[in-house]
Order: sequence, then C-alpha cells, then structure tokens
Amino acid sequence: MQLKHCFKKEWSQFTRTFRLLALILIFFAMFMSYPALFGFAGSILNKDFLESPPIEESAAVSLGTVKTSANDIMSEIDMDAMVKMYSDAGLMFGTTVVMTLSSCVLVAMLLFMSAAGGEQKKRAMIVPLSSGLKFKNYLIPKFTIYPLFSFAITFLCTTFAGVACNIIFPNNHVKTENMIVAALLAGIYVMFIITVHLSLGLCTSRPGIMAAAIYVGSSIVQSLLQGFGITEYHPFAITSMIGDILMLPEYSFADNMMNIVITITVALVVCIVMFFLALGVLNAKKINNREEIKPEF
Repeated sequence: MQLKHCFKKEWSQFTRTFRLLALILIFFAMFMSYPALFGFAGSILNKDFLESPPIEESAAVSLGTVKTSANDIMSEIDMDAMVKMYSDAGLMFGTTVVMTLSSCVLVAMLLFMSAAGGEQKKRAMIVPLSSGLKFKNYLIPKFTIYPLFSFAITFLCTTFAGVACNIIFPNNHVKTENMIVAALLAGIYVMFIITVHLSLGLCTSRPGIMAAAIYVGSSIVQSLLQGFGITEYHPFAITSMIGDILMLPEYSFADNMMNIVITITVALVVCIVMFFLALGVLNAKKINNREEIKPEF
C-alpha cells in the first residue's frame, strides 16, 4: 500500500508540476535545433559559395609588393569539403547527439532537483517517515519513474533527430540499425547520469551542488579515462561510441558488439548500486524516536 501511494505521489509531482512536459519539450527542441541549424548553414554555403561569381576586389598590402586578393584568401579554405560536410547526414547526426547529451543531462538534473534530495532539504519528509514510511517504498518510485522516462524521452528525441538528418541532408544517410543503437546508447547515458544524481542528491540532501559536481565531474572523468587509454567498457565512453557509430563509415557492429553490451551492462549495474547506496545511507541516517532509551547503569 505504501509503495502504491508513493508511486502516485511521485507521478503527480512529475506531471502536475509540468516537469514531464518541460522535459519533453526541451529535449525535443535541443535535439532538433542542431539539424535545423546545420541544414541552414549548408544551404547558405551552397548558395553563396558555389553559385556566386568569383570576387574580383583586391586589397594591396603596404609592406613590399605583396598583394592579397579576396579570391586568394577564399582559395585557402576548402569550400568543397565544407559543403560536403554539411551534406553528410551521418556526420551531422553524430555531431548533434554528442553536442546535445551533456546539455540534456544538465537540464534533467535541474528539473529533478526536488526529487533528488530537495524534499529532505526542505524537511518535507519528516512527518511521513516518522509515521512509518519505509525508505525502500520511498526510493523505488524515484529510481523507476525519473530514470526510465529520461531514457524513453532521450531515445525518442534521438531517433527523431536521426530521421530529420536523413531528410535534411542528402548524403550518407544513417542506417536504421545505427540510428537505433545510437538512440539506445544515448538513452542509457542520460539514465545513468540521472540515477547517479538521484542517489548522491538523496544521500547528501544537496541536489544543486550534486548536479554541478556531476556535470563537471563527468567531463573530467571522461577526459582522465581517455588520457589513460581506457576508452571502452565504461558508461563515460558512450558519447565516443555514438560518434564512432554515426561518423565512421567502416564501423562494424560485429567487432564492437562486446564493447556495447558490456558498457550497457556496467551502466545498468551502476544504476542498481546507486539505488542500494541511497537506501543504505538513508537507513543509516534514520533516527528511531520510538526506541526505548535504556538506563546506562
């Protein structure tokens, strides 16, 4: 009965405060803004640099007899390569996902601060817990609703972005299996970060500080692991894996399936460990006001 009411409470807090709607709209806008921006930039390059006549104006340089024309300056830029890049659906999709994920996890952590320790900070759970609410029933809905919905929304928005890139950009369309695997990995990454934030926020009752620490710390940890040559078999390598899947034409799932499976497994195991960490810390902090105080002598 407690678990049922805790699910109702968390679901009401998630929906009636418009956090769910905000999460959907912000994620969708962020994932779709990059393809639209890249498509606009590609159209400008095609129009202004491929169809326009050469620039005849020149500017004389006062030092010596060297003269530099606008055509000479523009010739140093490989415009064909730029136009080709902005016509590559796989490259644009990979860039979109890699650039968007870090912003998405930050937005999600800010939206979930109330659930990730905000209630403890405001002393809102003293009465329910003193009345017999068990921490297990209190935590299960949090570690079910928020990570799973973050995963689902990220998966759908990533898939929509892949479809949009295939529509907007004419070359190197993303294969369906690549798109699905990239969306799956993106959802797993966001779910992993959100679960860590929930756990640490509930343990410390400082969700804002934990959000900033996780956002900065995840980038530092990823850079350190890459510096040590550890680029596989851990959740912080997911963004690099997504980039390889979408941007490398020679990428083979057969050669990298073990890496993908182990990385997803490790991320899910860490999520489960984070739940038990929060449960253990909250139980350790619990003060039993009903316990009979025995005399010391």
